[in-house]
Amino acid sequence: MPSGYSVDLKVLEAHERELKALVGSLPAASDAASDYVGNTDAFGVLGQFLAAAILSEWTSEAENYLGKVKEAGDDVVAKFGLMRQAYNDNDAALKQAFHQLAEGMGGKKP
Repeated sequence: MPSGYSVDLKVLEAHERELKALVGSLPAASDAASDYVGNTDAFGVLGQFLAAAILSEWTSEAENYLGKVKEAGDDVVAKFGLMRQAYNDNDAALKQAFHQLAEGMGGKKP
């Protein structure tokens, strides 16, 4: 019985697209988090000043955090793409090596 692992490149491509979509949505989350501070429906006209004073520090920290998460996410997506490409290149190289080996054997199957 074979041991080890098998990598499905189509599944890796799907995961890569999902990661890109997830990381790509982070700026929208950051924008949404800071949009409510100036919203008069949420805090009223007078409450806006209080909200701006109290919550601006928190939203600023949250935006900084999301920025760092996005940067790390972009790095993971790039490394994931490199990994997928490495698997693809390795498969192609092995396929070519086996074809050359078969040709060297006169096309005979072992």
